Amino acid sequence: MEYEFSQDLLGAPVARFSMGHEAFAVWLEDELVAQPARLAELLTQLDQLQQGRGWDFELDGREYSLFLDRDEALVRANVLSLGEGDWQDEEMSLSEEGQQAGCGLDDFRAMLMDWQQFLSSIGR
Repeated sequence: MEYEFSQDLLGAPVARFSMGHEAFAVWLEDELVAQPARLAELLTQLDQLQQGRGWDFELDGREYSLFLDRDEALVRANVLSLGEGDWQDEEMSLSEEGQQAGCGLDDFRAMLMDWQQFLSSIGR
């Protein structure tokens, strides 16, 4: 999983991820930037899972939710959890590609630590 962090013209944090992992970018920007306490909570939960304390963890977000178990992290658009008839019509058809992404816990932790360091470097 490759990624890079930068700022847009207005100074807002921007995340870019390699193909297949784009949902992580949306999740970071939409769910974690405005709530820095969630990042600290998440790192604590990761520690517990990696130390064998607990089996899984779920962090519900407005648009995307995070699911962790002892092996991997999965970010998934909440709209994918709805029944097809609830959100799809002829003019609006969402593809699952780009709506979810997963990786191992070690890679996820490294990415979160890089994100945290990036946010600190830009004063967030």
